[in-house]
Amino acid sequence: MPVSRPSCKFIISFLVFFVQVAGLTLLAVGVYSAKNATGVAGRYIEARLGKPSLVRDTSRLTIVEALKHPIKVGKRFMSKPQDALEGVVLSPKLEERVRDIAIATRNTKKNKGLYRNILMYGPPGTGKTLFAKKLAVHSGMDYAIMTGGDVAPMAREGVTAMHKVFDWASTSKRGLLLFVDEADAFLRKRSTEKISEDLRATLNAFLYRTGEQSNKFMLVLASNQPEQFDWAINDRIDEIVNFDLPKLDERERLVRLYFDKYVLKPATEGKQRLKLAQFDYSKKCSELAKLTEGMSGREISKLGVAWQAAAYASADGVLNEAMIDARVADAIRQHKQKMEWLKTEGGEKTKGAQPPAHSPSEGTSCTCLGTGKCFTWLWYIFGPGSLFF
Repeated sequence: MPVSRPSCKFIISFLVFFVQVAGLTLLAVGVYSAKNATGVAGRYIEARLGKPSLVRDTSRLTIVEALKHPIKVGKRFMSKPQDALEGVVLSPKLEERVRDIAIATRNTKKNKGLYRNILMYGPPGTGKTLFAKKLAVHSGMDYAIMTGGDVAPMAREGVTAMHKVFDWASTSKRGLLLFVDEADAFLRKRSTEKISEDLRATLNAFLYRTGEQSNKFMLVLASNQPEQFDWAINDRIDEIVNFDLPKLDERERLVRLYFDKYVLKPATEGKQRLKLAQFDYSKKCSELAKLTEGMSGREISKLGVAWQAAAYASADGVLNEAMIDARVADAIRQHKQKMEWLKTEGGEKTKGAQPPAHSPSEGTSCTCLGTGKCFTWLWYIFGPGSLFF
């Protein structure tokens, strides 16, 4: 049956319209798919190559860095494992404890097991960050360092930034030790602390990503005030290690270590403008160890730098015994002043405060008098014995 001319035009018009709609639909699908693919590819590249904004320092090399420094990469892969306690001065009991952790972590990586999360607490400058780095290198892992104080200023971006950290950590082929310094700055109690909704959401994101142990990354938290942690954080901790202020034997080892590093070695090499007068170096180090009671390892290391600076400032570049004593006396005065500030601040914050019922210390009954800084200044002024019964 022949088709009339109007009907033929209608069919042709319909086919043209159908082709146009189909073409536009396919174009939209193509654009949407390309956009999604680009987003996925971008997130993959960012996770693989880009260091998250919250990470301040890392040993993990990107592809760009590997191409720019091939010799450095080659030496890294050819280097032998380092001792986890090389250059770290600790008490014999603590040294034994952390050495066991280092051995267990290294064997966990070799056998692709689940890493254990660690809390390291104690006064500032007692070797927590240094040991974390050494632990990662000893175990053949990468390390990444972030600080809790960087989280709160990110506000709404905190949740996204936190997820980026863990996405990035999970892509490390060597395994990643994620060290969170000043962790109590954002991992605080949600029930009692007045924290913003943005910080609460970031904390929840952190808890979500650390709900189960991982064979991709190891979490190491460092804090001066561990009693402020949210209980859900305590539940994620497998090992609690107390880094206390160095005692006499440890202080003498530290003084000798930094005297050799900053004074004796540069003076004997003759490459720097530094000479050393004749006196009994060993006896002097023993005397200084007694004078530096209450100082942290970091404060003692700064003494070494101060001795070196004194020699550079002298007319002939010679460091003598009197110059050493003067720098030590000055450091002691500054240390006492800092302790007075802590005592004053702690006393003001503890007026009218009620002591909490519990402390997160492991295997020891502990009562913290007051809140926040009180824990820190009691530790400094009276020693760890004032916090434990």
